[in-house]
Amino acid sequence: MRFRIVMMLLVGLTSNVLAVETSHQPLTLDQVVVRVLEHNPQLGINDYESLAMASEIRQAAQSPAYELRLNLENLAGNGAYRGTEQLESTLSLARVLELGDKSYKRGDVVRHQQQLLNNQQDSQRLDLLARASEMFIHVMIDQHRLAIAEQHLSLVQQTYQMVVKRVQAGKSHRAEQRRMKAEQIRAEIELEHAEHELKTSRLKLATFWGSTEPDFSEARADFFKLAPLAEFKALEQRLKDNPDLVRYATESRLLASRLKLARSQASSNMEVAAGIRHFNQQDDNALVLSLNVPLGSRSRALPEIERLQQLSHAQPLRYEQQRLHLYASLYQVYQELVHARTAYQALTQQVIPEVKQAAKEYRQAYLAGRFSLRELNDAENAQLEAQLERVLNAARYHQLMIEIERLTGASLNAETSNE
Repeated sequence: MRFRIVMMLLVGLTSNVLAVETSHQPLTLDQVVVRVLEHNPQLGINDYESLAMASEIRQAAQSPAYELRLNLENLAGNGAYRGTEQLESTLSLARVLELGDKSYKRGDVVRHQQQLLNNQQDSQRLDLLARASEMFIHVMIDQHRLAIAEQHLSLVQQTYQMVVKRVQAGKSHRAEQRRMKAEQIRAEIELEHAEHELKTSRLKLATFWGSTEPDFSEARADFFKLAPLAEFKALEQRLKDNPDLVRYATESRLLASRLKLARSQASSNMEVAAGIRHFNQQDDNALVLSLNVPLGSRSRALPEIERLQQLSHAQPLRYEQQRLHLYASLYQVYQELVHARTAYQALTQQVIPEVKQAAKEYRQAYLAGRFSLRELNDAENAQLEAQLERVLNAARYHQLMIEIERLTGASLNAETSNE
């Protein structure tokens, strides 16, 4: 699963992504994905954690070490045992013999812990790429907000010049000129705010690859090209690849390996020692053998075995609970996705052409004295609001697509990344 997700993330990256990037060039979503994978600090931490876990596996699989023992008896007593006359010294080599293949099963537990860590890191990587992609979309939104703010200021300036001419011709009162002057100042403030918002979102995007200075001129994407919408049944089938559900499968294997290790504890370990004993008084030597076997290992292991068995029985229910939760989330996101697409199409094909034509007609009618300045402003604002609403619905569609890909464990495609 881990290898497949990584490959899915990298497949589909276009050749221009792999080329050397020049500072202050347009940035695509594909390039964002590559930068995050290569330079995000958290992913670097994950690599070190994986290496540490590999060392832990080697440590857990080790058998008990040999012990070198030296026993001195009848040393430095009194009477007949004064000094070293009656000294008996024993030098032996001892080792615990683990029965039940415990060392392999310990290693098996840690190997499954490593798989669980890999699953968590895969989920973390997908979440990280999803957040970076959403921030890329945020930059796109702010770029469009800035363009709309510039358009608003341009319209206000044009209207102000029209009002000035009408006032000079005695067709409008000077109060309208003052009102439009105030509106122009507000539009300038709005434009300045949009510039600051864009700078902030650009910086936040750059931090995903460890930079505090954006080195791209703009985020570039075919923002108004919406990816095809798959059938819900197809998405439901892919839900099994969700990293959380994959993690449950790994947790089940981990529980099974822990249960095997717990059962192996019912087999008592034996400590075997062999050595040479030296009798100082007679200056004789003899072999020494010892065997230690603890009693009651089976009864002492039983509570842990029962605990792990109960957890194993609960695991399928936990899996099903999480699957139902994800299914409900997927269904909700899918419905919102359908709505966002419908709203976008209605705005693009119906609303915007109407309000644009209405604003044009209001301007012509205002010059002819048939509509008031307020009515003209309302018509022009309605045009700008519809354009912004179209941007937000397109952005919402892309964001929901990212959420669906995260829920289904799919790669984060770059539907918004190329023009």
